[in-house]
Amino acid sequence: MEDNPRQIAEIVEKTMSQFNLAMERREMLIVRIGMQTAQIIRASMVGLILLMIAVFTLIVILLADMGEITQRLDDMASYMKQINQNIVLVADNMSDVNKSLGLVKISINQVNEHIKVMPLMNVSVTKISENMLKVNESINDINLNIASLNKNIDMMSVDLAKMSYQFTGLNSQLGAMGYNVDRMASPMKFFPFP
Repeated sequence: MEDNPRQIAEIVEKTMSQFNLAMERREMLIVRIGMQTAQIIRASMVGLILLMIAVFTLIVILLADMGEITQRLDDMASYMKQINQNIVLVADNMSDVNKSLGLVKISINQVNEHIKVMPLMNVSVTKISENMLKVNESINDINLNIASLNKNIDMMSVDLAKMSYQFTGLNSQLGAMGYNVDRMASPMKFFPFP
């Protein structure tokens, strides 16, 4: 009987020491896991902050390029307005040319009957010459405006190419971020967590 309580006490003492050892190991493992988790979180936060800075920088550059494109579109609108005005002037001048041609036709029809109509015909021909000069000037203005419009379209193409390049950079940065997040999470695969 005396051996029985002593054996029970030894078994209980041995069990308690093993339990204490298991608890100490558990606490050490919890502290270790906590430190590794904190390191992973710190590295993730630094990576996310750097990525956010890169993304915001790209967004700022993109907004600046959009401002330039808007300015180019405004310039194009003003050139189109000038072209429209020149076209209206050409139409007016063509109307004057038609009127002058009508007067010339009337003058030619009346030449046989009334030789006195010659001064009127001279005035009409002079008006035709003046109107043709105006038409020529308007066409030159239209050519200048179309050249400016072509230049703005070329500059817009350059700005769109820049935007496409920046979007490509943004996509590669996002892909790199996904890869880094996968790499940071890979040590967690060794632990038996659900």
